[in-house]
Amino acid sequence: MEDDFEALAVLAIHIINQQNQQFMAMMMAAARVAANEVMELEDDFGGLNLEEMGDWWVKVTVNLDDYHTMGDPCFQIHFRMTRTVFEILVTTVKGHLIENERLKRERTPFQDIMLMVVWLLATPDSFRSVSLRFGVNPGTLYYFYFYVIEALRQLAPKYITWPDADERAVIKATWERATGFPGIIGSIDGTHVPITAPLVDAPQYTNRHDTYSINVQAVVDSTLLVRHLHVGEVGSMHDSRVFRRSPLFKDLLISPPGQFISNDEHLVGDGAYTPCEFVMVPFRNNGHLNGAQLNYNRKLSQSRVRVENAFARAKGKWRRLKFLHARKQEVVIDHITASFVLHNFVILHGEPIIDDEELARPIHANEVLGNEEFEGDDGDEEFEEENPELAQLFAASHATGLEKRLMYMDHVLAQ
Repeated sequence: MEDDFEALAVLAIHIINQQNQQFMAMMMAAARVAANEVMELEDDFGGLNLEEMGDWWVKVTVNLDDYHTMGDPCFQIHFRMTRTVFEILVTTVKGHLIENERLKRERTPFQDIMLMVVWLLATPDSFRSVSLRFGVNPGTLYYFYFYVIEALRQLAPKYITWPDADERAVIKATWERATGFPGIIGSIDGTHVPITAPLVDAPQYTNRHDTYSINVQAVVDSTLLVRHLHVGEVGSMHDSRVFRRSPLFKDLLISPPGQFISNDEHLVGDGAYTPCEFVMVPFRNNGHLNGAQLNYNRKLSQSRVRVENAFARAKGKWRRLKFLHARKQEVVIDHITASFVLHNFVILHGEPIIDDEELARPIHANEVLGNEEFEGDDGDEEFEEENPELAQLFAASHATGLEKRLMYMDHVLAQ
């Protein structure tokens, strides 16, 4: 009986291993197709069809030990973080994959995998050139890339978190010391990540510059840490509409006082947003603003500009955000989210990117808000039809926000 059980166990393991091998073969085949597509988008192959060319790729021998022995600051220049932080990242992502049974057998040292993927995220280098640099074929690189950015996206709730009451108190105090504007717990704005024309509904992704993009909304605190991220809305969508569609909007609008935001707290945004009790925006400068209004705009702008600083730092470090050669939205969303997770990961592990002195630096005249021209949001009626109760609550919040803005202008910032 025991011998029969052992024979069945061996047979079961053989079947499972065979299934795993078949699954891996399918995944690698899909990765090769995806890698070929990306390379055809990135490079001009003169009409060559990579899928029809058979064994067209020849791997070169590369000694990855040179990367492992590379010391700071050279390592930091190439991989956008110190070696110490990189080692923590490797342990974190590997642990997540093992915990979720995504990494059962380490065929390639995981540290090498992370070197390849971080290099991809940090540079605009093509898949072709990165594959050559690390001595792997493009399909293998794409497979590593896909499951690592997926893991980083899954880790986002751990590294992109809304501040609790104690954290908000620190953020408010820091910004008030720097700018004189009280109650600020975050700076909100949207940015666009240019992408290849999607295969489905491409016109929806066309932004005001007539290019294709994905809209990214972020709230950052006084350290440029991203505290909320909403990714995936089409490039044609207005910032205020993106905000209303984000989970954060509903949380701020209907949550009990103090849970997400207190009555004396608010975000600061530019004129694209509708003023309300939880978002302070500038007065539109029509050439007739008084001194109090101009003072309000200047102090608000000095805090609000920090979200632009965060976007600039993120795109400067994770440079593939400047253009993504990808057609599948799920890959684009994972890539963008992964990049902002890394942005936060580096800050949270001791590599600050702004200090109190820089936070208090007076902004330039062209950074003061109020002079911008924003296109109207065509989604108001749709919002009211689809969410009548939320629309009613937001209308009341808008009225309260206008009163709150006047109170800050006349009685707080004028002192």
